Amino acid sequence: MTLLFIAFTLGLNAQGLQIKGVVTSADDGQPVPGLSVFVKGTTTGTMTDINGYYSLDNVPVNSTIVFSFVGMKTREIVVTESATYDIVMASDMELIDEIVVVGYGTQKKSLVTGAIAKVDGDDLRKSADMRVTQALQGKTAGVVITANSGQPGSQISVRIRGAGTNGDAEPLYIIDGLPMSGAGTDFLNAADIESIEVLKDAASAAIYGARGANGVVLITTKTGRTDTRLTVSYDGYYGFQNPWKKIPMLNAKEYIMLTNEASINGGLGPKFTPSQIESFTADTDWQDEMFYYNAPKQNHSLSFMGGSDKLEYSSSINYFSQDGIVAKGKSNFEKIGYRLNAAGTFGFFKLGGNVNLVGITTRGIATNDRFGLGLNQALNMPPIVPVMFSDGSWATPEAYGIGLQEITNPVAMISYNNSKTRTYKLIGNLYGEFDFGEVARALEGLVFRTSFGGEYAIVNNDSYTPEYYLDAMHFSIIDRANKSIDIWSRWNFENVLTYTKSFGVNNLTLMAGTTAFKDMYENLWGSKNDLIFDDFEHSYLDNATDPESANAGGGYSEHTVASLFARVNYDLMDRYMLTATIRRDGSSRFGDENKYGYFPSASIGWVISREDFMSGLSNVIDMLKLRASWGQNGNESIGDFGYTSVIGNQNIYYFGDSKTQYNGTQPTRIANPSLRWETSEQTNFGIDLSTLNSSVTVTLDYYIKKTKDWLVTAPVPMLVGNSAPIINGGSVQNSGIEAEISYRKQLGDLYFSASVNGAFNKSEVLDIQNTGKTLAGGDGGFGQSGVIYAAIGTPMGVFHGVKTAGIFQTQEEVNSYVSSTGAKIQPNAQPGDIKFVDENRDGTISDADRVVIGSPFPDFTGGLNLNAEMYGFDFNMFLYAALGQEIYSATRRYDMNGANYSAEWLNRWTGEGTSDFYPRVTFVDNNLNSKTVSDFYIQDGSFVRLRNITLGYTLPKSITDAISLSKLRLYVSAENLYTFTKYTGYDPEIGGGVFDNGIDRGIYPQPRTIMTGISVTF
Repeated sequence: MTLLFIAFTLGLNAQGLQIKGVVTSADDGQPVPGLSVFVKGTTTGTMTDINGYYSLDNVPVNSTIVFSFVGMKTREIVVTESATYDIVMASDMELIDEIVVVGYGTQKKSLVTGAIAKVDGDDLRKSADMRVTQALQGKTAGVVITANSGQPGSQISVRIRGAGTNGDAEPLYIIDGLPMSGAGTDFLNAADIESIEVLKDAASAAIYGARGANGVVLITTKTGRTDTRLTVSYDGYYGFQNPWKKIPMLNAKEYIMLTNEASINGGLGPKFTPSQIESFTADTDWQDEMFYYNAPKQNHSLSFMGGSDKLEYSSSINYFSQDGIVAKGKSNFEKIGYRLNAAGTFGFFKLGGNVNLVGITTRGIATNDRFGLGLNQALNMPPIVPVMFSDGSWATPEAYGIGLQEITNPVAMISYNNSKTRTYKLIGNLYGEFDFGEVARALEGLVFRTSFGGEYAIVNNDSYTPEYYLDAMHFSIIDRANKSIDIWSRWNFENVLTYTKSFGVNNLTLMAGTTAFKDMYENLWGSKNDLIFDDFEHSYLDNATDPESANAGGGYSEHTVASLFARVNYDLMDRYMLTATIRRDGSSRFGDENKYGYFPSASIGWVISREDFMSGLSNVIDMLKLRASWGQNGNESIGDFGYTSVIGNQNIYYFGDSKTQYNGTQPTRIANPSLRWETSEQTNFGIDLSTLNSSVTVTLDYYIKKTKDWLVTAPVPMLVGNSAPIINGGSVQNSGIEAEISYRKQLGDLYFSASVNGAFNKSEVLDIQNTGKTLAGGDGGFGQSGVIYAAIGTPMGVFHGVKTAGIFQTQEEVNSYVSSTGAKIQPNAQPGDIKFVDENRDGTISDADRVVIGSPFPDFTGGLNLNAEMYGFDFNMFLYAALGQEIYSATRRYDMNGANYSAEWLNRWTGEGTSDFYPRVTFVDNNLNSKTVSDFYIQDGSFVRLRNITLGYTLPKSITDAISLSKLRLYVSAENLYTFTKYTGYDPEIGGGVFDNGIDRGIYPQPRTIMTGISVTF
């Protein structure tokens, strides 16, 4: 018996202890998934599951068990018996967002091997931007976000690690699993955002394959939590917007002086006679007439959140309204939306989904157009012209003998501008998740998720042109109603199988899935003249009476993508990490020869701080991780059916002696069945560091991104008779360095945090496969084309023009500027004209002398965010910087004799030595001072903008408890309070396409906004 007892005891000791338990956070009591649990000094370990549960077998008696999670203080316990050990983990300075969203899943930040930046929803809500994407500006390194204009609802240009294509360089957006374009994010409300992750390197974005070449932005909206009571929150603000800057223009007296001088210099005599000047009584500030001062902006959001033991839900109602600071009543944005996000757990099955209902109404004017109705008109209008004559009729330049063609009274034209766009959206996603581990222990870690998401949008565009007459160029002899309906729909069906397993200290996650995606577009439009009731309110087509003017049309297009993808994540002891992905995409935009593309990636990571040889630095370095990644992504943004020739039916043919007219069809372009994917290949090296008890975190990245096989239009002779085919031809390389540093500290009652980020990017075109080995686009002033350019060896999309060398001061200088043959290089020049550099030394000034004269893309972008909290007060300040870019200033209509000048032209050349930059003013520009694309128009566009500053106060808990509230916060905030810049135009932030970026034609500026707000939680 004694021997049996001893054997039994030894057997127990050999078998070891069994321990289990749940790990929760001390901050909110929620489970901590993905936490490492291991026996100290051994390779035996596991990880907590999604519910924070862990279990370890065969644990030796008196072993030390280590509970470790980055951002939380490590805990150790000694176990002496088999039992349940529930562990509460305390935050270690709450290291930033330890769980990040990756493609088709989540991952601990400490195990991430790619370049992924996360912005928490709380940071977004500190800005009052309508567009969530603009609120990202300056929040993460390497992501350049530029407003295309300040008009409410306008688009945003987003560039992740530079422009890698000559076409659409915008990233892919994934909103709760649904792929979208940046334009489709306008339904989002910042208060509903849980987090935004930006997948910057190819390894992170490769899981999205064919659409990830420009980076991927993952947006996750709020969900509820189980076992939490219902909370109701209201967030709202109301503010006023104003232009932060006006451009100094000539007043009436100065305008008359320079206009007469320009006419005399052109040999035409004075434009205005003394008697005419005597009759001029107006001195109109056309900018003041166009600006809407104290334009209101408001936002109201009511949200509900909670859950039971099996149900979680989050819901919100939002109203947003913003009037533009230009063209009162004709430039505004209004949105009302409802969102519901809910999920329920039923044993091994979880069912959830979300739905968004949104209605948007917009009105707008031209935002950066020298021909359209906008601020360009105000900058060029003569100040001697009043808004109205004394009899109440509109005044025009024509009445003063000034012919300005497209330029006329902008206030009058605004009064005739009647247009409105109404958008109605239904966006939703339904998913089912099966946890097979709840069915059988052998299947623990196996989860299948199926989801179906979609969007349906109806866009109604209404416009009305009344009968009116302003001048010979601006009139309408009929009144017309125009109507169009655009229907956008898309659906996305995904099935993902994930298997997670821990083998001691080995942690493995396998994921595989399929995606089927389709988007469709359909439109219908019509117009008709002569309305019974001649006003915008009644501008219906059946209210028009002229049957012969009736016109209608429409069309349809679609785009489909079918995909297979897989990923493996492996880590050893949370120390050595490996991630590999592969995706196969098929797109309807490519022919049978290259319909499918393959996009692989691989990345590794090493948490070097967990090595024994680093133990001596454990008091200094909390975490140090090295990362490296490589991957390929694709780009298919070429329009639908780009590989083939679509048949068009807009052709007219005449047959027979009577020349009878017939409508015919023909191919619209040359087919290219061998068209293939544009591919972006990227290598990334990174370092993640936390130190000083995790109060300081540092992230550094270096990348090289090469994009090849551009999708470009090939040049063909005109005799071919069809549009050119789309071909693959060109490549560009972007490389750069990114850095993010944050600091957090608690000093008694003061909590302080600061974060700074910055990025440098270098772009170089490697190849362009067309005849001229160049690409060009972008128009400046009248007759100025090809302002933006790319060639082998230059950055992508730079300014291309002739260099200047000052002003000819004397006729002798004109005569002495000669070629090698002794001929004058600028034979038509006079003293006071611009001296252009004969770059190719051929003795003439022409387009052949153009060189790179600047770039619209910054060399450096960065942001600084400061936060402080004490005694209920909170303070936030955010600055954004973009340095090293130039702007092409094309606001003045030099082709219009009589257009107004900016006040800088008072420094023009009037005689020897008076100016070496501003030339003489003249109506007869034989030297082509204004028409020549040159660095005369280039200005430094660098700026530092105080993007947001907020001061808030949260009432003490004793007061809120007395009035039955959980929380009450009041705040005042200012946006775009000040911009430090040398640029003389309205706004140095001018976005656009790759070949239409940074050209200022009278940009609609971003407003300065002062607002007050309140946040209440019941």
